[in-house]
Amino acid sequence: MTQTNREKNKIDLIRESICVYKKCMECRSLYKEGTLCFAHIEDFVDDRGKSCLFRLKEMCHSLYRKSNDATYKEKLYDMTVGYIFHEAMKLRENLYQIEYYRPNYVKDMEHLTEIEKKIIHEINSLTMKTKKRLDEGFKEIKRLLREMIAQLMDLIKLYKDSYLMPRFILENKKDLIMIYGKKGYEKLLNELYRDGKELLMFKAAKSYLESEFYDESRNLLKKVLFINKHNEMARFFYLYASAFYFYFKNRIQKALHFAKNALSININAMEEELKYYRERLDALVSDIEGELKRKNKIGR
Repeated sequence: MTQTNREKNKIDLIRESICVYKKCMECRSLYKEGTLCFAHIEDFVDDRGKSCLFRLKEMCHSLYRKSNDATYKEKLYDMTVGYIFHEAMKLRENLYQIEYYRPNYVKDMEHLTEIEKKIIHEINSLTMKTKKRLDEGFKEIKRLLREMIAQLMDLIKLYKDSYLMPRFILENKKDLIMIYGKKGYEKLLNELYRDGKELLMFKAAKSYLESEFYDESRNLLKKVLFINKHNEMARFFYLYASAFYFYFKNRIQKALHFAKNALSININAMEEELKYYRERLDALVSDIEGELKRKNKIGR
């Protein structure tokens, strides 16, 4: 597995964890309302690979259980998710028994034989016990889920240097606030990015650049510059992203304008880091100027 794929898989695992949390909360809410049916829980947990919890379990096994490099936090998360899956499968089976085997379709007990009545009473007794197990199962799942999301916070911090993490934090803000609360989300930002929102957006914009999402990058960098107009690195990358954005939109004069403005920025302290980007801009300027010369010759 390449480093890039591994980085992506870790972010996918966090995304799937959020999906598991949301789906479980949805099932608990339906259960409290008395409207939860087996079809609902199939999206949460199954043994055929179609549910979010099954996918998360497999992701954990693939990333952590089979890895010699996994940290104790990652291995603990694998164990926690595995145990949730085990408990959820029992919950699923209990729900199935209640939905399909409770004999509430028998309306007229008078026409049954004594043996048939006895069977009905025994099944009713068993389903009542199953209902109790279902109540206890949801309580246990809730407790384990609290453990899981606390550990998930640790994983997010562990992967803070991933180039994909800033984008994930921004794109999933609503879900993260839903899980951890607004204060928890702000605390997470402060722990991950000491300069807070400005640094988060800058890192997310750089991540978009890595994936060549130039428009998304320049829009974020514009927000960074709104917060701090003196951030010259943000200005450079805004001009860089804009140059390539307009170039691929076939607006080459505008692309040339942004490229030359980017190259005119002097940031000596970060010269080595910017070397790759400056070289790309030099090549872009050369291509555009060559293209403009050819067009001028044709136009004569």
